[in-house]
Amino acid sequence: MSLVNRALGTSEFSFTEEPGIFTWDLATDKVYADSALANLFGLDPEETLTGLPVIRYLDRIHPDDKPSVAKAISESVITGNPYRCDYRVFDRSGQIVGVAALGRCFRDEAGNPSQYAGIVFPTNDHGEQDELSAHCKAALKIARSSGLRTTADALEAIVKELAKPMPSDVAQVH
Repeated sequence: MSLVNRALGTSEFSFTEEPGIFTWDLATDKVYADSALANLFGLDPEETLTGLPVIRYLDRIHPDDKPSVAKAISESVITGNPYRCDYRVFDRSGQIVGVAALGRCFRDEAGNPSQYAGIVFPTNDHGEQDELSAHCKAALKIARSSGLRTTADALEAIVKELAKPMPSDVAQVH
């Protein structure tokens, strides 16, 4: 068990469960991030420590979520208000991971946006979703073999819905 985990009284957990932290230098357009964020976004941890352009992170965001995330970040940079976004990213294996991001833009002495800092943490519980899907598929199989057409149709619709990516909810926090 790590020193941090011992001090907090928590158990070990994998990088994919760990929140990632980042800072973005707006003047150089470099995002500096830890290995946890690199793993969430499927990026090389050595590269994230030395800084990558923000576009490399945006490219890892699910295409359906990218416009709303970009808008929320832009609004936060312009207004200076903190933000929270819930969206999906592609990890190193190409799997979709739901994340929540909290961040804020800081200004220099002249009042210009200069640094952006935040934290991103996973929000999916793949196990729970997979278990629900497995139960629904088993029930669908029983309904079909028993000739329960209406029940089978309803379960089939549920299984299809569970297979779809979760829609993102993007909300600003003030």
